[in-house]
Amino acid sequence: MNNKRDENIIKKIGNLGLYLIQGDITQIPTDAIMAAINSNGLWFGKIDGAIQRVAGNQYHLQAVAAMPLSNLQAVVARGSAANHGGKFNDVVFIVDDLQSSLDKVVYSGLEAAHEEGYNQVLIPAIRMRVMAGAVEESPQETIANLGRGIEEFMRNYGQQTRLEKLTVVVHRDQNAVRQSAADWPAYNLLGQKI
Repeated sequence: MNNKRDENIIKKIGNLGLYLIQGDITQIPTDAIMAAINSNGLWFGKIDGAIQRVAGNQYHLQAVAAMPLSNLQAVVARGSAANHGGKFNDVVFIVDDLQSSLDKVVYSGLEAAHEEGYNQVLIPAIRMRVMAGAVEESPQETIANLGRGIEEFMRNYGQQTRLEKLTVVVHRDQNAVRQSAADWPAYNLLGQKI
């Protein structure tokens, strides 16, 4: 796969740059990847697979050690890009048992990232494929809730956070990246003074 990424800034809010890019999430330099997992240990999703391909089970074993898990719980799994084939250090696992809207999942992950003092975090396009329709009824509602989670985090932590770069990563469809950048409700939500 071509590792050239088309990076699109959506909005700048204080010190936080909000980006939308296409690429392999494991090959984008960052402090942490945010990944949704369920509480029962059945972690076979695309992001889980991508992380395991480059880093083995070192991150998921840390989530196993934190079991039993509950919905919206954050598990910060620590590592180093120097010790695997990816370009990320840590993984912020957020337990998503499809009981809460995506804004709450995103908020929980960003809160954990803030508590860790990260400068950069990557978020995959959560609930857009296999889990599409499980809670949100449309891709538009999913994107809107992603934006709401970011907006709520910035309202509560915007002046306090060290987070400088938040990047939503879409793996394949460049047209979807451009369309999301044009239509993403978070653009307007985040354009309001927070």
